Amino acid sequence: MAYQHLQQTLANLPTSPGVYLMKDASGVVLYVGKAQSLRSRVRSYFQDSTDPHSPMIAAMLPRVREIEVMHTSSEVDALVLENNLVKQFQPKYNIKLKDDKRYPYIRVSTKEAFPRISVTRSAEKDGNKYWGPFVHAKATRDTIKQLIRLFPIRTCHLDLQESGNRHRVCLDFHIGRCPGPCADHISVEEYGDIVDGVRMFLNGKTDALVDDLNRKMQTASADLNFERAARLRDRIEAIEKATDAQQIDSSSGESYDAIGCSVRGSVACAQVLMVRGGKLVEREHFFLNDVEGEPARSVLSAFVPQYYAEASYVPATVVLPVEIDMEETVRDWLQTKRGGKVALHVARRGRKYEMIELATRNAATTLQQREANVVGSVDDHPALKELMTMLNLDRLPRRIECYDISNFGGDIIVGSMVVFEDGKPARGEYRRFRVRDIEGPDDYAAMRQVIHRRFTRGISEGAEMPNLIIIDGGKGQLNAASDALQEIDYLQQPRVGLAKRFEHLFVPGVSDPLILRKDHPTLHMIQHIRNEAHRFAVTYLRTIRDKRMTHSVLDEIPQIGSKRKQALLLHFGDVDAVRQASLDDLMSVKTITRPVAQRIYKHLHSRQADA
Repeated sequence: MAYQHLQQTLANLPTSPGVYLMKDASGVVLYVGKAQSLRSRVRSYFQDSTDPHSPMIAAMLPRVREIEVMHTSSEVDALVLENNLVKQFQPKYNIKLKDDKRYPYIRVSTKEAFPRISVTRSAEKDGNKYWGPFVHAKATRDTIKQLIRLFPIRTCHLDLQESGNRHRVCLDFHIGRCPGPCADHISVEEYGDIVDGVRMFLNGKTDALVDDLNRKMQTASADLNFERAARLRDRIEAIEKATDAQQIDSSSGESYDAIGCSVRGSVACAQVLMVRGGKLVEREHFFLNDVEGEPARSVLSAFVPQYYAEASYVPATVVLPVEIDMEETVRDWLQTKRGGKVALHVARRGRKYEMIELATRNAATTLQQREANVVGSVDDHPALKELMTMLNLDRLPRRIECYDISNFGGDIIVGSMVVFEDGKPARGEYRRFRVRDIEGPDDYAAMRQVIHRRFTRGISEGAEMPNLIIIDGGKGQLNAASDALQEIDYLQQPRVGLAKRFEHLFVPGVSDPLILRKDHPTLHMIQHIRNEAHRFAVTYLRTIRDKRMTHSVLDEIPQIGSKRKQALLLHFGDVDAVRQASLDDLMSVKTITRPVAQRIYKHLHSRQADA
């Protein structure tokens, strides 16, 4: 009899709802599933049926040696437990969201007098407001930048009180990207209007937002507060301009998620179109692994619970192309998360059907582009594929970051980070660091500081992480980078050091270096990346050095900018002549008023007295 070793287990299965785990001979979890009735569901795998199993399940069943079941009090609890166990065990034969823990969220704090906006990698139940998850960290940060142009909400980490803040305003205040709560330039009430606008915009309630701003603008105008009325008018115009291109079906004013999917080989893509108030406000795609031979229903049945387990918002309606498994259970669970009614609607016609078709086409296109990019990157850059094999990486190093330290006698120390994506420089991602609080030319300490700053900030902001980092230097520099990563519990980051003298590759935990022949294409690629990091660091170092060498005592005087400094030096010839000039002489220079002349005279002569 087939599956004889499981007959006793199958005969004693309970009829209650719960979760089942199928394991191989070594106890490794192969598959996790949920069931309204454990007996009916689990036994269905091992019974003769005219309806054949999917290729993935058919390949798994001969490997099953043990079945463990876990009772739950309800079908909804079984759904939640299944999600948690899939994340915990990552079973080979479950359809799983790819890298779901890495998706970023937008967070607006709520427990501060002046809330701030940021990007984070997890949505905690801490009372703050979250939106997401989103796929691309860079696109998420760009969204925040665009949002701040409409609503100048702060992004800093200062601990602010309702009043009595005496911090120095930053550049964001001067360019209109922050109203300056750190220096009490705005009240809690007026700042609260900005935060409310951010929340309404992210929730897609732009029509209600514009109506609210119009009311506030009219009130400000009636109170003769024309400056505030003008700011509100400009904000209304900016919002309307930003949302004009997103009109989908504004007459209906409905809010829902439309989900489509496409399958190619063992990978599927699910596309979520987020319609709020009749407007398409956001769209995101997610890849799912291990879907070989699975129909759309199975893919969506796996995706919907996994996606909404992480999502910060559940709409009143979720539109799908087909029915999903245990639909009533999933709906009850979503209603619990939302705190209100949720409909799972299969669209057959009308606007929602058109949105499902759009989501499905987008998913298919995204899969095609992904497949072309992956194949192209391997074919065009065999060195990347060889580097992955050589360093035993679990994925192609499509994003490589390289770090270098450069110093000017220990007086000026800088660090550089260059980024190569698919073997090509991504110059928009380059970063430079001014290293401080280090005595002397200590390259090891400087490398520790640079790596610590980059990855600490990257983790907190949800930045894209590299598949490999290259450290310009040998064992010492590589160990310094490893120390920094260990401090922030990020030692899983793949990394190598490239020693300059012999061009040897050092790998953590391996005493002997990897030695590649001089004409090896992989070595040439690594050298190119390293040389770019060195060039970028040296360029920054020279910029700082040149600024310091051309620094003048005039730079220390308030309200003396580059134009006034240039005018003074052209008129008098040098700083000594400026120092010897009288007030009338100073005022004879264009743009130098009497108060400015008095300030220059006092500053230069007080320094002379001190000397």
